[in-house]
Amino acid sequence: MNPLTHRRVARALRSGGPDVIEVGVEEVAPLKAGEALVRVEAVGLNHAETLIRSGTYTVRLPFPYAVGAEGSGTVVAVGPEVTIPVGARVCWGAVLGSCATLVTAAASMLAPIPNGLSFEDCACLPVAGLTAGGLARVWPLKGRAAVVWGAAGAVGRMLVAILADQGANVIGITSGARTNAVRAAGASHVIDRTTQNVKDAVREHTGGQGAAAIFDPIGASTFEISFELLAPRGCLINYGELSGPVPAINLHQLFPRSIFVTKYKSARASQHLV
Repeated sequence: MNPLTHRRVARALRSGGPDVIEVGVEEVAPLKAGEALVRVEAVGLNHAETLIRSGTYTVRLPFPYAVGAEGSGTVVAVGPEVTIPVGARVCWGAVLGSCATLVTAAASMLAPIPNGLSFEDCACLPVAGLTAGGLARVWPLKGRAAVVWGAAGAVGRMLVAILADQGANVIGITSGARTNAVRAAGASHVIDRTTQNVKDAVREHTGGQGAAAIFDPIGASTFEISFELLAPRGCLINYGELSGPVPAINLHQLFPRSIFVTKYKSARASQHLV
């Protein structure tokens, strides 16, 4: 079997846990103009994979579908009008079916991997970078305080770095030795949630005013406390549900300090996934 004409690919056959995923072999379609064929070296997986596979998430895909949406690899063939050379190391996000031995993608979706970074490093960077970059544009924060939950994760660290570079006073929340990575990313203050009272620490670091924005990928377990951490006319930006879906919002909860709440969605990634 020609290794460039067939690929092994993981597919979710129905809603459920990892047990609904099966690996099969399928033929690779001929490349069209603007497309490249990439040998997959590493795949990035995140919580959204589990949520989508549940069949109850906001983003839904018809079963069966090829799983995985981000990764890294080596270009092994290109179609017409593609300038990326064969042999180039690339990474990508929002390319459905990335849990495979080969991926066909629009060349415009592929980013070159810089020297010094491994395939493993870059497999989870594209989506994290797109997400962090989009989040950093939601609320004006130059010279203001911003709290980042999950600050040591891939999105969290990149968000901390971008916000700090934009002049925000970033307060990162994480745990244990991961506090060092958050501090290195540029956070002005780092809170270890396992040894410190988060509410007290945020009040201390903001002079009792609260934060202008809270970035929260956790969801259910941190939703209420995030409200309490906001300054008047501040904004809670939820972008994940690691601990479960956020509860329904009663508008009266927003009234005392006239605060805002938004559910962030990366439009570019969603357009390619659905």
